[in-house]
Amino acid sequence: MEGSADLLALKRLAAYMADFLILATILTGLQLLISLVTGGWPFNQFRNGSQIELWVLCTMSLPAWMYFIVYEYLRQQTIGKQLSRLHVIRKDGGRITLWQACLRTFIKLVPWELTHLIVLVPVPWWEPGAEPNHWIYVPNVLILIYITWLFCTKGRRGPQDLIVGTQIKTE
Repeated sequence: MEGSADLLALKRLAAYMADFLILATILTGLQLLISLVTGGWPFNQFRNGSQIELWVLCTMSLPAWMYFIVYEYLRQQTIGKQLSRLHVIRKDGGRITLWQACLRTFIKLVPWELTHLIVLVPVPWWEPGAEPNHWIYVPNVLILIYITWLFCTKGRRGPQDLIVGTQIKTE
């Protein structure tokens, strides 16, 4: 039985990775296309980390949030979950609400959003003279907690599920 619990946790992680590969491919591809078509705009206009963060928020984060919210609310599964044959449901077995889809997404993506902020604001890490920011350990620890939690709950409920009253079922 424990093997199947670990399998469910691994399937969830695989679904999450598939979703992010899909999102990264599409969204980064669109950014590259915009840059090529416009001769580098808007990238050649950025003057500080806050401008880059705003661009990342608008072109990467918000589309990713919408992807998870819309797919999980309307279809109970993202493309990654569909490939892994998983569905998100309420704890009582019903369809999740829009509020649950939004809150699940917020909790699930907090580590990624923190990483963007820490790496980009106030000065991007790659700028000369940028100081190391030890806050980067916070989102990394959160990711480790999320993964550990997933295995401790036999793959059925991540932190986002426990907080909003959802769980994952297999087909």
